[in-house]
Amino acid sequence: MKPIVATQGRLTQIRYELSHRVHDSTIYPVKAPNGSTIVLYGHETGVGILWRGGRSLKKTAPQPKPPTKPAKVNGTSKDAIMIIDSDSDEPAKAAAAPQSPPAAEFEDEEEELDPDLPYPSIVQELRLCLNTEVLHIAVPQIPATSSLRPADTIPPIFSTKIVFTVTCADSTLRVVTLPLGPPPHVAKEKPFSAKSQFGEEVVRVQGHQSIPRGVSMTWTAKGEPAPKDEPEDDMDIDEEGDAVAAPGHRRRKQQSRSRSRPRDGEGFDLIVASHSAELGGLLKIFRFGLTETALNASHPIAPYKTVTLRTPASRVAFNTAQYPKRRHSQLLITDSTGIARIYDALASPGRKRRTSGRHNEPGAFIGTFRSSFEAVKSSTLTPAVLAKRKAIIDAAWTSDGNHIVALLADGEWGVWDVDRSGPSPPADPSTFSLRGYVGTSDREGSTGGATSPKRGGRNSLAPMTPNTRRRKEETLFQGSSSSSAVATRGGVSVASTPSAHGTAPEDSVIIWYGSELHRIADLAKFWARTASASIGGSLPGPGLQVQDVALFGEAITSVSQFETTTQASRMAVARDTLISAEHRLVITASTSQPLGRDSNAMFAREQVEDEEARRTDQALLTRGELDLGGMDRMLGDMEGSGAISKSLTMGGPRKVLFASSAA
Repeated sequence: MKPIVATQGRLTQIRYELSHRVHDSTIYPVKAPNGSTIVLYGHETGVGILWRGGRSLKKTAPQPKPPTKPAKVNGTSKDAIMIIDSDSDEPAKAAAAPQSPPAAEFEDEEEELDPDLPYPSIVQELRLCLNTEVLHIAVPQIPATSSLRPADTIPPIFSTKIVFTVTCADSTLRVVTLPLGPPPHVAKEKPFSAKSQFGEEVVRVQGHQSIPRGVSMTWTAKGEPAPKDEPEDDMDIDEEGDAVAAPGHRRRKQQSRSRSRPRDGEGFDLIVASHSAELGGLLKIFRFGLTETALNASHPIAPYKTVTLRTPASRVAFNTAQYPKRRHSQLLITDSTGIARIYDALASPGRKRRTSGRHNEPGAFIGTFRSSFEAVKSSTLTPAVLAKRKAIIDAAWTSDGNHIVALLADGEWGVWDVDRSGPSPPADPSTFSLRGYVGTSDREGSTGGATSPKRGGRNSLAPMTPNTRRRKEETLFQGSSSSSAVATRGGVSVASTPSAHGTAPEDSVIIWYGSELHRIADLAKFWARTASASIGGSLPGPGLQVQDVALFGEAITSVSQFETTTQASRMAVARDTLISAEHRLVITASTSQPLGRDSNAMFAREQVEDEEARRTDQALLTRGELDLGGMDRMLGDMEGSGAISKSLTMGGPRKVLFASSAA
């Protein structure tokens, strides 16, 4: 794939034009063995897989042609009859057995980036044909192995296979496993087998009668939920799904289990949740066994849990916390009525449910959150019964699954403090603790007591950029649309930088609304500054960073963020972003300087180069060989060196000092 590269200031946009329509895209959380980052995108006939960066594939030499058979001459024929013994049937059968996909060979070192265009290239590209449109893609959360996370606490299949789930236009789910490394080029020319193109395995699930609207996946141990002989967690079951647990109970519920790995011989399971609009709203949860190399699914595939919803869900997302943390099985369910509920698929039945005579199957709603009400459009008194909450477009977990960032239909966004551990917990736990707006028009009349910087007020100190100036001019001369009947497309992308010491991760949040992208570099710091400013503690820092992307009139379908390093995060270098439009993939990268380059070393090298240039010019001047360019450089150096003395002796700008009041 040949990209189209455009650089504007410190931002480089790498655009890949595609011949088919793109519905969704995401970045796989594990890199390939050659160091490539894996990008998945769903299109009209299947899934596209890209391996970006890392070590390139070796260019294999063309195979020599087989020697031609010499022509037969009369009297020189050596044809013979070969007698095959029956004992040689076993090697023939062994040769017919399925073999593993061909292994790829890579270069010894990664490609050297061009200083003018410092972005990695596409090492390999595959198009996995599923003979149907792929609408949504979900990948599991996979932590990196470390001293705090041994390898035996993670399913071993993730180290060798790509595992993801897609929803298709034929109302099916497909759970796909594919080799993690990029295949060689010869594998694309000839299919691996009659049922597999590149060594992939596809498990087809016919779980819905209508097209699924979304999918999410996670993993757990086979022993979850805990057997009856183990002590139960102190968990209050939300019987009606409308209550919010007390803060003390919430904190106790979020505690992790004592054991960090499954029992011997148990292994791990994959959990997939999908939702559709059938029967007024339906949620289905499937559970599959995981072996070291494959997905264990027995047909017919029946759902592990089926939950009937009050209204069709707009988004479902498993908690980003990892097993063995207790909240790893919590599922966020949002809808267009402005209600967000948390459903724990593996929650043990509580005392209330057992005493009420209900079945003791696992699974329960454990919390409910609500969006703010829509602004009143008429001056007449509106009855409370007719008050309508804002629809939720998208929501995502943050802070290791302790908070939720949500985007509403009118451009309002906010954070729900699930465990009330944030810097500004509200009086009503079900409302936003932090809120703001995105979009081109100002929103007024919003309700809620959460922390929010007022637009145009004293706390609105965000710098005026060319982009925000242009949007202000458009609102001034064209007017702002006050109709919120049709919700603008949007979404929330959260990427976390894990801490090496086990502390809270650093969350980078991107909120896209229509054709605009807004970035929060560190949600925890942004939240703390906003809360401090609201009580008069200090002035707020910069607001949401607006990022311009050339979409050429196409709508955004999804936004994801690439992995970053701790050094880049400490230097406030923005993450590279993957943006999928209708017929293109756009990667935005910060190219001010390579991440591994030391700024102090750069400054020192520039000083050495300038000093060598001065010595060369001085030597040429002594010999009378200095040209006009060298004279200009020497005059410039003399003018710069005399600037300080000139300002002191010839009436430079005065400096006013303030004496201490105690003097």
